[in-house]
Amino acid sequence: MLQLLFFTGIVAQVFASIVVYKNVSYPMMPGLEPMSSDKSPHFSVIESVSKTHRHKRQVIAGPIYEWQSQNIPYQIWGGDASFQNLIRRGIRMWEESTCLRFRENMQSRDAIRYVLEKGDSCFTEYIGRNGGFQDIIIGSECAEEYVVAHETGHALGFWHTHQRPDREKHISINWRNVLEEATASFMPFRSMLQAFGIRQVSNRRLPYDYGSLMHYHAVAHAVKVSDFTIVPKELKYVTTMGTEKMAFLDAKVINDIYCPNICNGIQNLRCQAGGYPDPNNCQVCRCPEGLGGVECTQLQPSNCGGELIATDQWQTLRSPPGKNIHCYWRITAPPGSRVRFRLSDGEFPCSYGCQSYVEIKHKLDVRLTGFRSCCYRPKEDTLSEGNQVFCHLSS
Repeated sequence: MLQLLFFTGIVAQVFASIVVYKNVSYPMMPGLEPMSSDKSPHFSVIESVSKTHRHKRQVIAGPIYEWQSQNIPYQIWGGDASFQNLIRRGIRMWEESTCLRFRENMQSRDAIRYVLEKGDSCFTEYIGRNGGFQDIIIGSECAEEYVVAHETGHALGFWHTHQRPDREKHISINWRNVLEEATASFMPFRSMLQAFGIRQVSNRRLPYDYGSLMHYHAVAHAVKVSDFTIVPKELKYVTTMGTEKMAFLDAKVINDIYCPNICNGIQNLRCQAGGYPDPNNCQVCRCPEGLGGVECTQLQPSNCGGELIATDQWQTLRSPPGKNIHCYWRITAPPGSRVRFRLSDGEFPCSYGCQSYVEIKHKLDVRLTGFRSCCYRPKEDTLSEGNQVFCHLSS
């Protein structure tokens, strides 16, 4: 059950009582309060660090580290049919969102090689294409679809979002709580350039997205999981980090590199809100989540949700009951106004990366992942940057 209050205006108001759960073992944060009845949060591992493996990583990938075409050869070494299908499902996360096509080719000598090993070590040998076999090690204890997609992202040229050159504007690293063997996974960008002799760095610039598939969650590689290793400057994004989903901007980077002109001359689309012609269907635009229609001018279709108009009076948005529900709402205020809103009620299983959640996009750049709430909610009202707010319920 979700309950969101909203209105047009700038006067702070409090409406509705808040249930506060006591004796909750996850960290308390200023400006946030618990919204889950779980006594402890659940979290998954994006990447495990092996104490026995030492591997050198190049960081990202200027053009010399790009694959030669959008058809990328790969091989699977080891594992039963179940493991091999898991690898294919992880790969499919990239194929569904981009023009890339992964071709299984056991004869190729220049390919991504997915290797099953026992244990909890999941890592990529290089970032970007380096020629020859490029091993992605998938440990039996961290074999998940999104882990395969994350590690494949490294092989495609992504470094970690939380290691970007501009990360100091967006996150803080709690070094005292980072496992010693995981230090390299938190190393700042300039240090990586020096340590690994990076020869070429992409000049592509995109805004920092807490919801990137390449971002670690808040307690990744923690000495004590009762404390954070990564703290977002905007605290309400603390459970957005570490998602198991492909972000809109993750896919856009790949499509910009490998198929920027694939839809030229096919359809004269005027994609809105940062959308672009979908390389998998050039008749429509690929839209940021929450938007739909041929040119991203409509609300994303769902069986619940809808268009709402903010006025100068408080209104209440309530979700339907049940599970396996996806609802999209767009709240619009008059031009020149902004929407003030408060998440006043809601209960979801608590997890870093939020498997079930309410996501609220309140920034002007709707390409960015909104803040996803499943453990915490902001204590105070939030004011939109423009005259629209998008709300997504995933339960």
